[in-house]
Amino acid sequence: MLDVHPQGAVAHDDSEVQAAMEVIDGFRPSERRELTCSAYRAALAFQRTGDAAHATRFATDLLATVHLRGIPAYAEALCNESGRPSSSGAALRVEDVLARLTTTDVADA
Repeated sequence: MLDVHPQGAVAHDDSEVQAAMEVIDGFRPSERRELTCSAYRAALAFQRTGDAAHATRFATDLLATVHLRGIPAYAEALCNESGRPSSSGAALRVEDVLARLTTTDVADA
């Protein structure tokens, strides 16, 4: 019998899942579409290649994205950079994001 819930699976009502969904609910429709597209691309790449690194990389990126987007200073720093939010799928250097957060944290202190 196929186990549809492998050992270690996380429940829908897990508190971290619920917190992540609150963050994702705040995404613009284009951002949610990009998130879905990225998930599908990772799954398709895994199916085509058998290389789990595609799925693992997406999972790692998703966790980081949700974590950062859950930090109000991060979202504000993105908006303040150009006066408008970055377009969906725009690449940001980690160093730039951290510098923005540090600057915002210092200004708020």
